[in-house]
Amino acid sequence: MTDTRVPLKNPWLAAVLAFLLPGAGHWYQGRRFKATVYFGCILTMFVWGLVLGHGQPVYSQLVYRTGPDSPQLEVRAPATKFAFGYAAQVFVGLPAVPALIQEMRFRQDDPSVTFLDHEISSDFIGILVEETRRGETRIPLTGRLTASPTQEQGSRTIRGTLVIRNPQGEEETLTLGGNIRLGRRVFGAAAREIACNVLTAGGDFQGQRIEGTVDRGFLNWFQAPPDTAELDRLHGSLSRQYDVACVFTWIAGLLNLMAIWDAAQGPAYGYGDEKQEDESDGGAAGGKPRPEREGGVSA
Repeated sequence: MTDTRVPLKNPWLAAVLAFLLPGAGHWYQGRRFKATVYFGCILTMFVWGLVLGHGQPVYSQLVYRTGPDSPQLEVRAPATKFAFGYAAQVFVGLPAVPALIQEMRFRQDDPSVTFLDHEISSDFIGILVEETRRGETRIPLTGRLTASPTQEQGSRTIRGTLVIRNPQGEEETLTLGGNIRLGRRVFGAAAREIACNVLTAGGDFQGQRIEGTVDRGFLNWFQAPPDTAELDRLHGSLSRQYDVACVFTWIAGLLNLMAIWDAAQGPAYGYGDEKQEDESDGGAAGGKPRPEREGGVSA
């Protein structure tokens, strides 16, 4: 309730500041102790949720698979659905705003994933696919991939290498080239999908290709829309820890909603609850004495 003993200044401005950053509205009002408590507790809970969830429990949209390919590799904008947990997380204010920015970047991103526009140098995890008469053989691979874009006959291709270790522990270099398929630039996964051909020493294609993932930059995956496969991976690797991380970020947002209300309206209780001076335990309401019966005996 609003009380003159609590200087709320401009309540609307205080509420906006409290929404943008927990405790900012109370600091503006001169309520420094409460500002420190809200800032420390709410942001600590929100950040700890991010840490427990490996930075991925906050996002505004969830991507759904609509075709045979991974949503990362779809050349059209994938179907998305609002993430209901963000309805609570958004009340933390500025710390949750990157999710809206990443959603906008995700929707405005060039959906074409058939060319490379900058050099890649990253760890690679995936498989080597070799086409044979009996079908395809798949061999697990890990190594260091380096690739750069080139122009060949008017089309965008790549040239690069993949340095791996063979079963004998020796380094082996695969030559990469030709066309490439890449996961979307902005996506809620730290791993970016990639597929390209393996060439011979003479630069010819002989039915081998690599499929796997490389690193996606932090600014392109943090609070960006993930897909259901990425959520499955997080639940598989983190188990219940990921659920706890999400709950922490939800609670932080809901706690700041209460702080926003306190900045706008003042304390909910504590002032105005005292007994009236004219009330007493033996008297009636308003302090008026009860009437006496005849004979002088009180009722």
